[in-house]
This record gives sequence, structure tokens and C-alpha cells, in this order.
Amino acid sequence: MSPSGQQRALRWYPPREEVPVTGERWSDWRRWLWFRSGLAAARIRAEARDVLARAALLGSLSDQELSAQLAQSGATLSRARRRGAPADRKLLLFTLAHVCEGALRRVRMKPYPVQVQAALGLLEGCAVQMNAGEGKTLSVALAASMHGLSGRHCHVVTANDYLAGRDVELMRPLFELCNLSAAAVSPESDPDERIGCYGSDLVYATGKELLADFLRDRLGGASSGTGALRTLRAMRSEHGSVVMRGLDAAIVDEADSVLIDEATTPLIISSGEGNEMLMEAVRVARDLCDDLVEGRHYKIDQRFRDLDFTDEGRAFIEEITQHLPGLWRSEARREDLLGQAVVARDLFERDRHYIVQDDEVVIVDENTGRTMPGRSWSYGLHQAVEARAGVEMTEPARTIARMSFQDFYARYRHLSGASGTLQGVGFELWRTYGLSSIVVPPRLPSRLQVPRPRHFATWDRKFEALIDTAVGLQAEGKAVLVGTRRISDSERVTVAFSVRGVECAVLNAKQHDQEAMVIAAAGEPRRVTVATNMAGRGTDILLSAEVMANGGLHVLMLEPHESSRVDWQLFGRAGRQGAPGFARAFVSLEDDLLERHVAWFAKPLAWLATLALLRPLLISCLVWLAQARAQALAWSSRRMLRSFEKRLNRQLSFVGDPGKPGAGPGGPG
Repeated sequence: MSPSGQQRALRWYPPREEVPVTGERWSDWRRWLWFRSGLAAARIRAEARDVLARAALLGSLSDQELSAQLAQSGATLSRARRRGAPADRKLLLFTLAHVCEGALRRVRMKPYPVQVQAALGLLEGCAVQMNAGEGKTLSVALAASMHGLSGRHCHVVTANDYLAGRDVELMRPLFELCNLSAAAVSPESDPDERIGCYGSDLVYATGKELLADFLRDRLGGASSGTGALRTLRAMRSEHGSVVMRGLDAAIVDEADSVLIDEATTPLIISSGEGNEMLMEAVRVARDLCDDLVEGRHYKIDQRFRDLDFTDEGRAFIEEITQHLPGLWRSEARREDLLGQAVVARDLFERDRHYIVQDDEVVIVDENTGRTMPGRSWSYGLHQAVEARAGVEMTEPARTIARMSFQDFYARYRHLSGASGTLQGVGFELWRTYGLSSIVVPPRLPSRLQVPRPRHFATWDRKFEALIDTAVGLQAEGKAVLVGTRRISDSERVTVAFSVRGVECAVLNAKQHDQEAMVIAAAGEPRRVTVATNMAGRGTDILLSAEVMANGGLHVLMLEPHESSRVDWQLFGRAGRQGAPGFARAFVSLEDDLLERHVAWFAKPLAWLATLALLRPLLISCLVWLAQARAQALAWSSRRMLRSFEKRLNRQLSFVGDPGKPGAGPGGPG
């Protein structure tokens, strides 16, 4: 396509930032059709070739000349943006070529065409799908640099705190060449440090850090003089300034996890509210609930992690609480207390949903396998779990502010994201965030071998088969990564290897401080690594030459997840950047996925699993059905929450108009 044709194509649909961030987008059918047709991707591929051709001509420039030209073109782009004029496409490509040359000089990374395509897609406000190992880190840095040069305050949202700190230090030389400041926000950052970080042109942080600071700023600006709000103001700084500079641009790494899987999770800011009577009632409920029998007194819905008392159960509860004081006289209150106690006992498992660390209950994120210090469950559930775990109970908290991540990301003026697993979520990304999706083809053909899963009737048979397979691969000199869903399973696998005389490294929420060391050694010959989902996203395992020649990394998955996208994130640790690799799943009829979502269908057919010929077909169909049901349920929940949030935001006009891009403290910057 000629340059003039490219310009005409660009004018055919409105740029991303003109689309209302939280409103209906069905009227913008032109942009949707443009990307669905593949014409946008074809134009981006042509532009990527043009950018790299221009970058190849910049080798004669000194670093000072390159930096000066970047500053000049960036100033021009910034002036155009402030006037509301569309960016000069030729100037944008010219500037990106200089940034690519800067990446080669300062971080010794020569951008490949696929990485430039991804960067252009991010600048278009798209969700970009790249294969695992294709270099999303550099693509995100290129796009962030372009945002910074054009005068935008850009937030780069990473999957965890480790990646935020790693990526900003890795790309800092490039940012400095572009005359841009960059910083990473961590949980340890104090209020004054956060002000300094958000004062930078580019900010790397996790979503929970960004949303927490956003809510604190909103609360700190309130006129109320309650003690809780005064405490929040004190958390900001001695200067009394707001921390953030508004919500202008955001690039979300691992977009499917952040924007989809974690979308409905609310972040809640609360203050302690001493209530010794309630805490004592929680302890009593912990002891009383041991007399309740599932099926007789209550029924559990595994899909929703909820329970409902039967008529017999309600009568029994009234009988065993009739001698207790006034707090237990209310039927609703006593059922709530005992219901939370049963949920804490039956549905929240230690070393899966939480760990006990320094005599405290610390929540574990099931999507990432990482701990979430400082987070707590609401409505008394956290105290019920603490009572069950036998640790000192914290004070019940009173909610001061809350917001879902879905609502938060929809407030950015310019939103984009990248991931290796956007299959099946393109429509939802468009419907919720207005993000069109593009697929960047792999730079090198994949050499990852993914044979059919191995199927078993029982969990124990599956476990033994996985251990046997891993031991055999290790004896052949291969590097092996065993992926588990639970911390307890990772420890059980470790014990099994120890019994077989095989040394292994463990990466889970209890050993998160050893993450860098474990990952650095995972690609060595005869190395066996056992990891939870901590090794599933953003983890790049470097392979030794001997391992590369011996078939690459071998990934064995102990149990399937609710989404096949998460399965493929784990598989994606192998076969990166055209390297050889092997990945295989081990599945049984007793897996948690099947128990939660298709037990009603699977149990009557369990006898078929005894027939070796029918077992693979049966279990494969059940896994597909269970994952489909789990994802349909999750999407329905997200749609209902989004509809509720939009109605609430319209009614509560004092929170600002969320339909305006960048609504939030300080405006868009």
C-alpha cells in the first residue's frame, strides 16, 4: 500500500482515544470491521518494514544526534496531541525508527519486524497477540517510549512486582536516550517515593498498586474529616499532594490475565474497626460449624464457592445457638456467621487459597500463584479463615472505598495490551474496553511439541505417572518443568522426587524470594523445577546449549486450569523463539476442574474411564465442557458487574463522569 493509501486508510476509522472509554461502542462499526478484515494488520506489517528500513539508515548518527532528533520529533508530536490534531503518521514512523535504533545501541536488542508490528498495534490502542517468547518486553518498551515522547504519561501494567522492577531496569538505558524518566512502583514504596515515581514519564507497576493509589487519591481529596480519611491523607506525603497524575495511557502486559481473568476482582481500601464481640462470635462459629454435616445441614455449590442451609440445618442451628447471647438471636446473623465458618473450613484450602506466614493469613492469587500481602477477604470471611487457621485474628475492617479492576482500566484515555493468549477473548475485549485485536505472526516457526494429554481414572495414578515421566526425562539429561496449581501439590511433587533420589528446585508463594535464582537455573541439563503458576506468565527460561540440543525444555502439567489460555501460558515456557520444546498435560477424572464444573455429568459416566479405549475421548470431552462452562460463567459474572458499575457511575454523579476518558484525580495529566 502506498503512503497516500495508508493515510486514506487511517482516516477511514476514528483513532482509539476518540472512542468513549466506558460507553457503548457498537456505533463504531467502521473500526471493528477494519480490524476484523485483516486490512489493519496488513497495513501495520507494511509500516513495520518501513520503520526498520529507516532505522537501518541511522547508524551514522552519534548518540547525541540521535537523542536530539528524538527530542525534536517528540516535541512536534506532543504539540499536535495537545491541539487535538491527528498525529502525522510519517513523523510517528520516523520517530519509532529512531527509538528502534536506540534499542539496538543501548539495550543491545535489535527489534524484529514482529516486535515493531506489536509496538504499532499498541500505539493504535489494540490488544496484540504475540507468541510466547517473541519479545513482548521490548515491544511494550518501544510503545511506551513513543507515548512518552508524544507527551503522554504512560503506565505499563505488569503481571507482578518482580517483572515491573526487572523490565524498567532492563529498558532504562533506552528511556534515557529518549530523554524520558522511568520508575517502578513496588509495595515497599512509601508515599513520597510514589510521588516521585508517578512524576516520571513512564511508570511500571502492577494493577493493584495503580488502583490502590488511584483510590487513595480520590479519598484523600474528599472533604469529609473522618479519622479514616485523615489517616489516608497522611499516607500521601507531608506535602499533601496527590500521588498520581491521572489516567492517560496504559499498556497492559499479559492483557488476558489482567483485563479478563482478574477483571471482577475488587480492590478495597478499608480501616480497622475494633469489634471484640464479633471476633468472639467468629471463634464460637468456628467450633459450632464442626457439628454441621454437608448434605444434611447444608449444600455446597462448588462453581460459585457458596453454600445454602437446608431446613433441617436451619432448625439445627437455632437449637445449638439458643443458649448464646444476643448477637446470635438474629436468624440472618447466626446463619451468616456459621456460613462463613463452613466456607472457611470446606472451600478455602491452606496452601492453595492462602498460606500462613509469620503467624498471618496471606492470600494467594490463584491466577498467578503469588501472595498478596496486605489483602484480605471481606464480609468477615478473612476472620473466619484466620480462626480456622489458628492464627491471631485481625480486626474486622470497614470498607472505605472499592473499585473493580474492570472499571479502573476502562477509565484510561488510551488503553492497549499484549499477550500470548488472547484466543477466544477478542469480542469481550472489544465489548468491555473498546480494544480491537490483532494477531502478530511468529518470527520463527514453532518447534514446540504438544502431544495429546495422558488420561487417568484416578488422581493418584496420574500423579505417579507424572513422577515416572519426569524422572525418566531427567535421567536422559533433559531440563524439566513440572507445573502445579496448588502450593500443596508442588510440595507433594517435591517429596515424591526426593523419595526417588531426584533433586529439584521449588518455586511457589512460600519461596518467592528465590524466584530469580530458580528461573536462572531452570534451563540447565538434568535440572528439575517444580513451580505453581508463578512460572506461567512473563517467565523467560534461558536454555543452555546442551539442553537446546537435547530437545529443549520439557513441561509437564499436573492439572488443567479453568481456562485453556492458562494452560497454554505454562506450555509457552517451552519452545520459545523457535527453540525446541515439549509440553504435555496429565488429566484425571478426579481433577478439581471436573469436580467443580461437570461432576453431575462425569460421575455417572465414570465407569467408562475403566475402558482404556474410551478413556481419552471421555476425559477430553469433559475437560472441554468444564473449561467452556467455567469461562461462560466467568464472562457472565463480568458482564453483570460491568452493567452494574455503569448504572452506579451514572447515578453517583459526584464521582465524576466515567464516560470521559481519563476521569480521575488530576484529570488525564
